[in-house]
Amino acid sequence: MTRRRGAFFAALGAGALQASTARAFEGQVRAETAAQAWQVRGPSGAPVLSLRRLTQTLSLGAWQRPEDPRGAVWTVRARLRIDSDFGGACDASGERCLGELERSRTADFAPLFARRAVDLPFAYIDAQGLLRRAVDLRVGRQFVVDPLGFFVFDGARVQLHLGARARVELYGGLETRTGFPLSSGRFERDGLQRADRAGWDPTLAPNVQDRAQAGAAGLAVTLTPTRALHARATWRRVWTRDGTAEEKLGGSVELQTGAYSLVTAEAVYSVPHNTVGNLSVGLEYAPPERASWGVELSRFRPTFDATSLWASFWTDPTDDLRGRLELPLGARWTLVASALARRYALGETAPDRGVPADRDAFAGGGGLGLLHRRSRAEGSLRARAETGGAGSRGGLDLTASWWARPGRIRLDGGASLWAVEDALRDTRMVSVAVLVGAMVRLGRVAEVSFNLEEDTNPVVGARLRATGILRLLGPF
Repeated sequence: MTRRRGAFFAALGAGALQASTARAFEGQVRAETAAQAWQVRGPSGAPVLSLRRLTQTLSLGAWQRPEDPRGAVWTVRARLRIDSDFGGACDASGERCLGELERSRTADFAPLFARRAVDLPFAYIDAQGLLRRAVDLRVGRQFVVDPLGFFVFDGARVQLHLGARARVELYGGLETRTGFPLSSGRFERDGLQRADRAGWDPTLAPNVQDRAQAGAAGLAVTLTPTRALHARATWRRVWTRDGTAEEKLGGSVELQTGAYSLVTAEAVYSVPHNTVGNLSVGLEYAPPERASWGVELSRFRPTFDATSLWASFWTDPTDDLRGRLELPLGARWTLVASALARRYALGETAPDRGVPADRDAFAGGGGLGLLHRRSRAEGSLRARAETGGAGSRGGLDLTASWWARPGRIRLDGGASLWAVEDALRDTRMVSVAVLVGAMVRLGRVAEVSFNLEEDTNPVVGARLRATGILRLLGPF
């Protein structure tokens, strides 16, 4: 299957090249190089872990618009990401390093840590407006974002336009999973760890399962009967040789009830778990240059990969009531406020095996902030607090940015002070963070940014991270 996937993407690239030579395509290139270095020190000040990483991202795009407005629009898009950990990912005091090859010392073996990782987030050919603009077709590695979540797969997706008010979407292929070439599995469900176990000692890291292909199929219907109403219903199933890994039904509705008001609702039902995992209803009111507010009631019940042991458990199910307010105070100042009431539905977590259920816990809190904007600078000061049966926390966040040269050089800074009382700890933990940074634009084609961040608390000690990013912008 590795050879088949390689042949598939080779054919994809060949098709894109062939199309670009046959037709006049416009192109776009974007590149980003990010260098990071961070160190974690223990409460005593001794280095615990030092890491350095270089991440390179290359994005390519090309498209062709026909002279005939009824013709199809062809698009080719791809993104390649390379992560490279260089230097020592080591304990400086003991010369012990993390590594995917440290199999002789099982205490230092990190099976999901790779010093070099190549990932292809997406690469596809897209044709919009086929068959007199009734059909859209996309082939390759692609992603779907809908009420069921973010999903990446290798395959094909077809959209059928049934007039101007309805659209049917069908897709299928193989889920992009950990352990396969060019696949990070970044958006897989929780519950399992996977890797290519070829050549491993069977006793080594038994919690990590061998890679497994997973078929995927989905169906969605989108309706816009009026300008004020937008609705989507969707279904997706993912399966392996061990059974169904995921099967969900979901729907969302957006209703414009006035010139500045919007009602939203969303629900997701997990078939293997026989539960409504996500449910939310919200109302927003946002007139221009006046007070805007929103309120949302939501239910969250975590679901895991149905082929894993964790599928029989629930963790931290919650019911939330949230509110927010944004009030302009003149042309430059804005007051923001938020409120939260939460129920930890711990009574649902006990399996039906005669074990007494935990009591529900409750928490509440809110925040207040002040934003300031000028032509060359902006800043914010926010205070937040939350308390309840699981503990309490509260803190202040200060951020600021200033254009030393408008449009060219920007200076950034920030600081945080937080105090946390955990129900499982006897002491209060105070965390302090400071950040300084700068961004320089090199004409219209590139920009460079640098950040230095220091975080300190008595549990993990000090964490220092430096990040530098170079972005190259197209089209070229």
